[in-house]
Formats: sequence, C-alpha cells, structure tokens
Amino acid sequence: MQIGKGFTAGRGLWLEAITDYEAAGQMFSPQLIIGDRVSVGEYVHIGCNHRIVIGDDVLMGSKIYITDHNHGVYCGADADSPGIPPRDRKLTTGKSVEIGDRCWIGEFVTILPGVTIGEGCIIGSHTTVTHNIPANSIAVGSPARVIKVWNGDIEQWIKV
Repeated sequence: MQIGKGFTAGRGLWLEAITDYEAAGQMFSPQLIIGDRVSVGEYVHIGCNHRIVIGDDVLMGSKIYITDHNHGVYCGADADSPGIPPRDRKLTTGKSVEIGDRCWIGEFVTILPGVTIGEGCIIGSHTTVTHNIPANSIAVGSPARVIKVWNGDIEQWIKV
C-alpha cells in the first residue's frame, strides 16, 4: 500500500489490501496506490486484491465503494452457484481500477472492477461506474453514462 503526500480522510475509512482469503484458500499480492493530495470523505471503503490506483489531487465524497474484485463469478460456464454462500466463493482477480488525476468522485459512488476513470472527470452522486469513463467527462447514473465533456478549445462543458 502506498499513500502519497498530503492525504486526508474522514472517519470510518476502510483501506483493504487483501493478501489472503482463507474461506476460499486464495493468496494475493495487492497494489493499492493513492497519489498526492488526495482527500477522502467519511465511510469510504476501498477493497483491493489486485491493483487500484488513485491519481493526484483526487477529491472523494463520503460513503464511496471502490473494488477490484467480486465474491464469485456470475457469467459464463464457470459461474458460481447461488447455493454456495457468498463468503465461500472465490474472489475474482485480475481487473484493475484506475482513477486519473484531478477527479471528483461524488457521494455514494460505487466503482466496480476493471474500470478506468480518465483524468479531470466528475462522477456524480449515487453513480455506479461499470465501464471506462473518458478523460475530462462528467458521468452520472446507474450504470454511469457520460453527460458532458470538456471542450478545451472553447473552455466549456458541452452536453453529449
């Protein structure tokens, strides 16, 4: 785990770098990297068993969940049965999460495995990010959808 200079956090922060998951007999080498001047609100949970990178100058609201894994697989031929208790299912791995520099992540946001949020983005309150968000975009909803992009030529946010 690496935490940059000037990091601040509200109460209830849960930084979770999972090295072993005894219930399923798994071992991991997580990389949780937080850049400089990151500010995190209250009751944020970041769960990592593979790789999560948060860039510099990121501002996060409260009650945010960021994860690079799930309890079990839910598609394809190797899907886990609902008859297996979630705590006994293997943790998925291999999908990173990256949040670029100068992003603002609003209250109650969920960021799921395999997502890259480009630099300069705003993720609105109560958004669930399930896919990549291009740099300099505003995304909202569940699942997230881009509603505005920054036009550097005219220096304005443009509706999509």
